Amino acid sequence: MLIADSVTVKGRHEQLVPPTSLSVQRGEVHLVVADPQISRTALALALSGRMQPTSGAVAWGHSDALKTLRRHSALLDSPEVNEPESHMKVRDVVGEDLALVPGPIWRKPRAKKWISEHGFDDVAADWADAIDPARRLELQLLLAAENPHVELLVLDSPDRHDLHDELWMDLLIEFASSPREFAVLAIVSDIPYDWDGPVSYLGSLPEQPEEIADPIEEETLEETSSEGFVQEELDLDLPEPTSQVPVIDQPASEEPAAESSEAKDN
Repeated sequence: MLIADSVTVKGRHEQLVPPTSLSVQRGEVHLVVADPQISRTALALALSGRMQPTSGAVAWGHSDALKTLRRHSALLDSPEVNEPESHMKVRDVVGEDLALVPGPIWRKPRAKKWISEHGFDDVAADWADAIDPARRLELQLLLAAENPHVELLVLDSPDRHDLHDELWMDLLIEFASSPREFAVLAIVSDIPYDWDGPVSYLGSLPEQPEEIADPIEEETLEETSSEGFVQEELDLDLPEPTSQVPVIDQPASEEPAAESSEAKDN
């Protein structure tokens, strides 16, 4: 389980990531909405253990060590960080990523065999940035899964490519629901219209528990504090409510006047 607690990232000139908290379970796809692109990338680097947050903490399981988070996470398709480079062909990308898989060299799969087994023969000689975006994303997910230690997949802006939301969403759901139950975190610019899964936002913090008012006092609060509530919530320039009842001048009673006239007659 990934837990981020009030994580911030400060850039050279301004804050890139305001305090942000979230949690991602194994077997779950979690979306985080963030803008602009530099903030999405900064958050992806921090949540995958590739960069030390300026403040706050990120933990994988029971450990908040960056080394543990890096070991169990994979950062995918981050612009200008580790997205497939335009001068590399698909077979080169596969060969490079497989070479980074931990373990003895004799145990690592051969690039040509891997490409054939996973159905990328038809694009092996193509430039990596020229193939269909959905297939390129699938390629990166499959390569990340070759590392047996990886349990968390962090994707930087998968919605920036020219493909329908359901295509990349289906891929993420497929990996989250696989036998390895990856925790999948995608940092996006907007939420797909039909997404009903967990969502967080840049700068979001855990909600404070709601205070339950005493049943006896609820009616009183609703009757006497309605104006104050609107002013507090919407920041409207309303007059402050007063507890004093205004004194209204009453016309002089006629009965005392009548009594005084009778007293004169007597």
